[in-house]
Amino acid sequence: MRTKLASVLLSLIAIVTLLPETSPISGKCSDYTVGEIQALADGIVAYELGNAGAGDIQDWIYGPLTSNAGESSEWFVLTLSQSGSYDFSTYEAALVEYLSHENIQSASSREKYALALIASGSTNRYIMQAIENSTGQQGIMSYIYGEHILNNGYTSASFTQESVAESIISMQLSDGGWAIMGNYSDVDVTAMAVQALAPQYGSSGTVTASIDRAMEFLSAKQLSSGGYKSMGTENPESASQVLVALSSLGIDCMSDERFIKDGNTVVDAILQYRLEDGSFCHLLDGGSNPTATIQAYYSLVSYLRMSSGQGPLYILDNRRPQDVNVPSGGGNSSSGGNSHQSGSANSGGSNNSTSPAQNVEKVGEGSNETPQENISGEGNSHQQQEASGQKTSTVPPKGSSAVGTEKNGGTETTVSSAENTTSRSAAKTTSTAVASKKSAKTTETVSEQSGSGTETPKKESKKGGGYKVGAVIVVWTSAGVAALILLILKKRNWKNFAAVAVVGAAATALIIMTDIRSADDYYSGESVVKENAVGTVTMEIRCDTIAGENENAPADGIILDTTEFQIEEGETVWDILTQAAQTYGIQIDNTGNSMVYVAGINYLYEFDFGDLSGWIYHVNGVAPSVGCGEYVLHDGDKVEWLYTRELGNDLLQEEE
Repeated sequence: MRTKLASVLLSLIAIVTLLPETSPISGKCSDYTVGEIQALADGIVAYELGNAGAGDIQDWIYGPLTSNAGESSEWFVLTLSQSGSYDFSTYEAALVEYLSHENIQSASSREKYALALIASGSTNRYIMQAIENSTGQQGIMSYIYGEHILNNGYTSASFTQESVAESIISMQLSDGGWAIMGNYSDVDVTAMAVQALAPQYGSSGTVTASIDRAMEFLSAKQLSSGGYKSMGTENPESASQVLVALSSLGIDCMSDERFIKDGNTVVDAILQYRLEDGSFCHLLDGGSNPTATIQAYYSLVSYLRMSSGQGPLYILDNRRPQDVNVPSGGGNSSSGGNSHQSGSANSGGSNNSTSPAQNVEKVGEGSNETPQENISGEGNSHQQQEASGQKTSTVPPKGSSAVGTEKNGGTETTVSSAENTTSRSAAKTTSTAVASKKSAKTTETVSEQSGSGTETPKKESKKGGGYKVGAVIVVWTSAGVAALILLILKKRNWKNFAAVAVVGAAATALIIMTDIRSADDYYSGESVVKENAVGTVTMEIRCDTIAGENENAPADGIILDTTEFQIEEGETVWDILTQAAQTYGIQIDNTGNSMVYVAGINYLYEFDFGDLSGWIYHVNGVAPSVGCGEYVLHDGDKVEWLYTRELGNDLLQEEE
């Protein structure tokens, strides 16, 4: 053990000495050597080993990565398989076991797991099933991941590399990029489409022309820092996706003038977000972010592979297409995820939703499904994560009887609710449901919803202030007792009695000036009357895509039914959402002030149902291209907050 610890410490020392700068790294472009890039990648591994308590990479694989198979390990496993020779047998067995009993609804999730199996050297039939049953089932991401599998030599009765490439190209927008939805191309999706098409560049005229257009788009979108924005916010995940795309094409971003802006490269942009411990933040001055860290890691590995003449990141070294156990009767059985040793096919996943395991939108554990808690760009509906680095949580803590502090200005808002909730831990946690509005276009009645979906009328409570008389009586009774004790102890100096009187008076003044209200008082269920109202809007909050799947997702999918709110000039979607939360006791967890990113509503969080899952908002049926804190409302607007499994693509399918 001491030897392992010493080895880790020596590695850390070596990494620190090799790094060109401490983090966050800023400044003009540096021509990083391969050794320096390797040191940066090693720094990420050292950080993860430290967090995992592992002595080396193999211990990490056998321990935490295996334990978290299917939950958060996949992108690290894939990247490690492309950066060295390791034994993934325990991880493979654990993932097969996970898939054997999980109903994976997301098409792109099934494909992600298939890629992880390929990376681990597996020959499980799940790989073939993923191609047949998932490719193209849920929009562009399911085509992209399906193409990655086909690029590794796996065959299908229904799809070929060429046919899937044609489908991807058919979705290319006029500006040369791609998007999950809408008419505005997204940097992340564009880069990921290029990653999938890259193996056919030069061999197919159509693919070559398509990628060339995409390169023009990515070059034009590059910032002077060398990086890229998503949802109006620069972040390392977008730059990481571009670096993987360029490396997959054999393009060295540090020498290709198309991708050097004001002397800065994509690598420069990524390294701005490196922290001193080797991890990466999502926003400058932010804390360590798992998604940013894993995506930075696999982008650096992708660059290293290109520099050493190895294949693209997604052409997996451990692939064994010739050995795959093909199900009898063809490959059209459901993608259940059974071990090839078992001989039975387990039905697994429907195609009505989406999302890989923990991490996004740029994804979960660092997926690249849609980079970031947001995949985004100019036209995407998924809001930007940590848009300002400040965290706000409108959370009714369990057992709280008083309304918590509200610190507007982007710091922290904590709204407490008396009986209905629990705070969310760093990972996932279960909690009781919070109050839910169920009456359309009325603000008179509120119901509290249990996890089972039953409702009870919200108790009426007296308005705040009734407690004050009693509190004052208690204070002066206590003062009288204190004075009596002084008399008994014969401490009859007038200063002692004056002190008691002063304390009593101060306590009385504090009670009078302080308005302590119960959660029921605060969550009155009554609409706010605004003196300067310029109109009204309606808002609803729904989770139809996951209705009834856990205790916080109502069976009917309704968290807040269509409800009318007055608006004043300049009020935003975020303003009305917070008003609803305060009025109806709905939990909200968010980051940011003006550039707000809503991570959770009603204890339903991003990534809870896959790498692409989370909250999006629509106004009048359209997904705006700005954050909810920037969208100014107008009279008659209809606002919808919707939970999606696949960045809104599943919502479009429902509408169809």
